Amino acid sequence: MRLLSRNTPPSIDAHLTYFTVSEANEFRRLVERSFSAAGRDVAVHPEFVEDRSGTTFQLWNIGALCVGVSRSDWSTLIDEHVSLVTTPVRGLDELPSDDVVTGVRLRLTDAASVPDPDSIAYARLVAPGLFEVLAVDLPDSVVTPRRRELAVHGPLGELLARGRDNLRALLTDGTVRAETVGEGGTGRFTAVSGHSMFTASLALLLAETVERFSADDDWGRGFLVAVPFRHRLLYRAIAGSDTPLALERMQHAALDGFTTAPGALSPDVFWVRDRKWAQVTSSEGRTPRVLRETGLAELLKSL
Repeated sequence: MRLLSRNTPPSIDAHLTYFTVSEANEFRRLVERSFSAAGRDVAVHPEFVEDRSGTTFQLWNIGALCVGVSRSDWSTLIDEHVSLVTTPVRGLDELPSDDVVTGVRLRLTDAASVPDPDSIAYARLVAPGLFEVLAVDLPDSVVTPRRRELAVHGPLGELLARGRDNLRALLTDGTVRAETVGEGGTGRFTAVSGHSMFTASLALLLAETVERFSADDDWGRGFLVAVPFRHRLLYRAIAGSDTPLALERMQHAALDGFTTAPGALSPDVFWVRDRKWAQVTSSEGRTPRVLRETGLAELLKSL
């Protein structure tokens, strides 16, 4: 029997035919991130993106700018184009304080979306590559304000508390759901999904989220947590001999979600104990592996 050739050409994207499937997925991810940085929350489709008002932006012309250009330069080209086609978002100084307080939420975001944490000043580094910030959810945009912009709307401590309360409301408003992945077998974990761009941010309220959606109550060793993209949160209590298998499956699910879904956050799995996060896997080179010297491998062997 003849072996398949190892030089099989990469598949071409069906909609952006000047890209391979891999290139097109990366391009769409960068476009979504660029619109988000500009304050425009968009839904990503194969051929266009659509904002909350129903305005669509076709991807063909934006993608054509990147053809033949190094991937390292794509972000700059996309950012320049997005800045030309989007209307500047309203400043917080134009809004009543009641609207800001109503719309403010804690948000988990990737480091690339916070290029200058010092300008925000209140941003908290949760884990490598992930920040906790405040975002103001407006009808047509999402704004990550600087501290000085928040100052006129109240003390920072009160706004952080309100942002936590507003995020907590996701747990009871019926817009997010949870499912057990691998139910009936070993290596199970819980996946929380929702339309809200703040769904993955529920990891910042992990204890309340676990209590709301599952029966996991063994907090002694902590939890495995992944936030591959803004609409998905994965978690599993570190308990039971099948935990290593759950970790392996979470690794692959996180990497797949990070590379294929809009709103990418992190391809890695974290060990969360007492609100402290430690990165325990790495997906460098697209091959997930468990990091050494975290203590997790030794703990898993003792289960």
